[in-house]
Amino acid sequence: MVATTEALASTMAEGPTSHTQNQAAGLAALRIAFPSEQIQHLPKIWCGECSKSRTKVCENPRHAKRECKACGNYITSAHVDLDYVGHAELTNRLLDADPLWDWEPVAFDQRGLPQFDENGGLWIRLTVCGKTRLGYGDAQGKKGPNAVKEAIGDALRNAAMRFGAALDLWAKSDLREAQSEHPKAAEDDGYVSERPAPARHEQSTPARPAEPAGEGKEVVLDRLYLQAIDGRFNPLVLTQVRGAAAKEGVLEFGVEGPPPERRRMPFRELLDLLETAVKQQQKAAQGGDTERSAA
Repeated sequence: MVATTEALASTMAEGPTSHTQNQAAGLAALRIAFPSEQIQHLPKIWCGECSKSRTKVCENPRHAKRECKACGNYITSAHVDLDYVGHAELTNRLLDADPLWDWEPVAFDQRGLPQFDENGGLWIRLTVCGKTRLGYGDAQGKKGPNAVKEAIGDALRNAAMRFGAALDLWAKSDLREAQSEHPKAAEDDGYVSERPAPARHEQSTPARPAEPAGEGKEVVLDRLYLQAIDGRFNPLVLTQVRGAAAKEGVLEFGVEGPPPERRRMPFRELLDLLETAVKQQQKAAQGGDTERSAA
């Protein structure tokens, strides 16, 4: 068993120090949205057959390789692009917030080097403006020096997310990654369905005759579903999505509902739930404003 030594918590962890007089402003700087030119795209293949293939594309003609405009790769169409910011962009943001930011591993091995766990992952402490939070990163099973650097960068992004850095990108990417991992139904004479989650787009009402869903409608539904989730706090976005869905005739198509149940429901019903949630939030916010005014 390899001996490990836990790293002492940073001396900066107890609060602001002499170089972080404006702590609130520094921490707020971490939450500023990254400009689009600093956002990168990581492709992830969601088709199991494509992933197992030596050429990374299965026999389904719908999964043929093409140049992806988002990530710039020549890759199977059965993939999603996860948004993230690179190590350099994140480091620059940390320096803007706190020129003396620091990180350290949670534990060291017997050689005095950062201790990686049995999964090849690394736990770190990230200290910014006198506040310390944990983060975890790995290199997706890769080996070698570059894998170590990748794990460190991943851990820094993970820890910085706890401060709010690129939190919106994490939310969107978590959603898309979760959708990509849903089991797919076999169809098209044995081909694996190309539909990225919200999963299989069969008609949601069994009593109605099955209506062949063209590829165009599937793509439209996927796009509108993501727009609805991304804009779930914006009533105008939800109204626009509902109008587009009605025009394209996909309101009654089945999609996955909100967690934790994630039950199947018509897209129309999901939009109803999202709009109700927005109205409740607005009502609660107005109530809070009224109470503060009275005070």
